[in-house]
Amino acid sequence: MRSKPHISLLGKVLIAGIGNRLMGDDGFGPVVVARLSNVHLPDNIDLRDFGTAGVTIATELGDYDTVIFIDTMEMDGAPGTLKCLEIDVEDIDADASDLWRFTLHESGVEGLLRFSKAIGTLPARIILVGCKPKYIGPSLILSEEVERAVHEAVLLILEMLRIEG
Repeated sequence: MRSKPHISLLGKVLIAGIGNRLMGDDGFGPVVVARLSNVHLPDNIDLRDFGTAGVTIATELGDYDTVIFIDTMEMDGAPGTLKCLEIDVEDIDADASDLWRFTLHESGVEGLLRFSKAIGTLPARIILVGCKPKYIGPSLILSEEVERAVHEAVLLILEMLRIEG
């Protein structure tokens, strides 16, 4: 896993926000995608707010060479801490028999990737940009720490894509 991978602009890239905007800091991914929508991106880059969609979005992943997932994630550090990981697709287990009835947040990104691999739609490169939340619960706003991390995540993604923000 690399800390800041460079994304080749030769293939199709999906930037996917994961989370629930009604649950405070869990809205991190969708908010990052909304901010990125204000930037002119090349035609081969798609932005999607997947919210808390089910693993059925795995069928859409097969259209892309690279997927960047943006989501909250539990990790060490203070709230608002960002982590960027490139996931080795060879390490993803293709057994997804236990995932059929879950939403994306119930199964998590890991479950989505397992399901995608099982049905043959797993992209060649998968990157996760995660942010440690401060508060996940009923709220329409992000904590101050996670709001600052949104700006940092946008800059990080643009840097990965070699795009001026």
